[in-house]
Amino acid sequence: VKTDRLERTNNAPKTEGIAKSTFVSSQTHDQMYEKKLSFKQDIDVRGMRGDEALQAVTYFIDDAILVGMNRVRILHGTGTGILRTLIRQYLATVPGVSHYADEHVQFGGAGITVVDLD
Repeated sequence: VKTDRLERTNNAPKTEGIAKSTFVSSQTHDQMYEKKLSFKQDIDVRGMRGDEALQAVTYFIDDAILVGMNRVRILHGTGTGILRTLIRQYLATVPGVSHYADEHVQFGGAGITVVDLD
């Protein structure tokens, strides 16, 4: 187009159409695949001290959210209920947890907490 045929516009250039791209290395992808394959939906924290159990459950829930699990089970035992109380207080603060409750009586009752994740 010849320059004498060009017209100036008053509209600002649109920048909202720019797409951001992300790159995940093949090594990271392979590690995530291995983590999904080796992930178990149950964790047993019976006999642990409160802080140990809470740390184990924290890592477990983080991994469960990372690999995309819908439901996991935490075996804490009945006992005095200290582990159950600590774990449930923690679960109430996690944004990825949608619901948690006792397991059905036939499958462990109050000794197991079933956690539904978003």
